[in-house]
Amino acid sequence: MGTIGEKRKRIRIEQQVLVVTPGRGETVTYALRCVVDAHERPLTGREALLAARATAVLSSVWEIWYRDDISVKDRIRFKTRVIEIESFMDPTDTRDELHLFCSEVQA
Repeated sequence: MGTIGEKRKRIRIEQQVLVVTPGRGETVTYALRCVVDAHERPLTGREALLAARATAVLSSVWEIWYRDDISVKDRIRFKTRVIEIESFMDPTDTRDELHLFCSEVQA
């Protein structure tokens, strides 16, 4: 199942952080959670039907080595792209890989 040797993109996974600024209140920003190797692929036909995304949104799957600290509030940064994590799953229940189902609004 794995994509060993295919994880060639170095991505940043960023987590949401609440920052309190005097006089301005609370602001949500992002801080680095980790840097990992990943493989990006388009959704399969079945995954696309389940996601039922509009055409203005690029949906993709990012395959990374298994981690237990990922959240749907996190996001991926790859070069200039900002990709939102919609959901994730361990496809084989063996804690080898994690598939991040993501969306990216196209400008």
